[in-house]
Amino acid sequence: MLRIFLLLIVLAAVWVGVVWLALPINLAAFDVPSLVSLHVAPPVLVVFVWQACKRVWSWNAARQERIRAAEVAAKEEEERAAKAAAFEAELTQRRAFIECRAAWFATTAIPEWLMDESPQRQSFKLDADALRGGRREAALSSSLQQVFEAALSHCMSMAYLPFYLLHESDIGIARKVWQELLPELPDSNPVTTPDFRCLPDSDDPLPDRLIALFESEPNIPALWLIGMDSLLENAPEPGIEPGHAVAAIIVSRPNLTLSEVDTIEKPDESNQLIPHWERDYREGSALWERIPPALREEFLQIFPPFATLHRARTLSLQGDENRIPRMERKFRGLIEPVLIDAALRDPPPIDEGEAKEPEPLDLGHLFHNCGPDSDRASVRRVMSILSALQDFDCQTDKSNVLTEHGDTGAASPVLMLAEAAACAAITQLPVMVAESGPEDRVDIGIVRPTTRA
Repeated sequence: MLRIFLLLIVLAAVWVGVVWLALPINLAAFDVPSLVSLHVAPPVLVVFVWQACKRVWSWNAARQERIRAAEVAAKEEEERAAKAAAFEAELTQRRAFIECRAAWFATTAIPEWLMDESPQRQSFKLDADALRGGRREAALSSSLQQVFEAALSHCMSMAYLPFYLLHESDIGIARKVWQELLPELPDSNPVTTPDFRCLPDSDDPLPDRLIALFESEPNIPALWLIGMDSLLENAPEPGIEPGHAVAAIIVSRPNLTLSEVDTIEKPDESNQLIPHWERDYREGSALWERIPPALREEFLQIFPPFATLHRARTLSLQGDENRIPRMERKFRGLIEPVLIDAALRDPPPIDEGEAKEPEPLDLGHLFHNCGPDSDRASVRRVMSILSALQDFDCQTDKSNVLTEHGDTGAASPVLMLAEAAACAAITQLPVMVAESGPEDRVDIGIVRPTTRA
């Protein structure tokens, strides 16, 4: 205000000088009001116009600043939305899972924790002495036949699911057992020859390979995964007895349901003009086209999911077997993302907001095959995992499948998943699986009990 007042005085003085000394006008001819207006109005008008222009310029500058700020805010919001969408998409991919609907395993020993069995979860204790001395194929065939018979006795829809095995060499054994079983099946449910395939090979952990298979095969509602091996004739290794096992699990894509087109009433089979393929198959979603309509709903009702298999993560301990603190740090760093993948922990927030304090981790069991209990390296490995779990306020029981079942060879990965799924259903708690592989590799994953009724 002072600056404006001083400016007005200066302009008035200059203007008075101009009026009195420069303008060719007769001041005596003006009356008093006109003379005052002549001296005062121009300086005031100049100051007013200057102030008005200044205000317009300031308003326009503020408007441009608001527009720029709005554009920056919109761009930041768009970037945040894109970042959040990418984060959610990545988290959804990380948290992909499959559902376990059945688990059967035939072994020479039944684990102590297996206190509850159902048609979906059954174990068959085998006599090692009776199996020893015979051919490997015969031993595996008799065990696999028990598993097949148990499955088909409760739900014939199992016969229409594709069969996946871990090794090509076992497909012939499984197909032969199935062909021998066909004549014993009821004639009311004619069974076509199912697909026996080898699970696509990959360096990924077994649960990830199964998830990838469902992603690449959209027409498969569910499948068999079979692992079997018999090493009873092998010489025992230090601390490890040779074992024998046939393990099978039925896994399906998540939230499997019947579509509306699949609930159409079954056509009248008494009509002899209906082709035989329409008696067992009718138009419906490609997802269910292999399973006869009458068996689709039966499959969902008799074998509801009881466990979910989540992605696992791989850790290499090469060179660290004798460095327990370093192994603990590695396992601690691996377990955190594994828990996030299984939705047992929230991921770090993408903004700078404070993360919630996680609740203590409650695991029902730890299944591992790190080695015999008499081996120092395997003991250190297991203790490192348990020590890393203590950082998550977790204390859990552990089961060494090598100690319980001996060396089951190629059956071990499926056997561990089958036992983990059964244990999760029994304890109603998440279960951790730590599978040791070649070159000091360890795959750690989570199996959770299903939350759906």
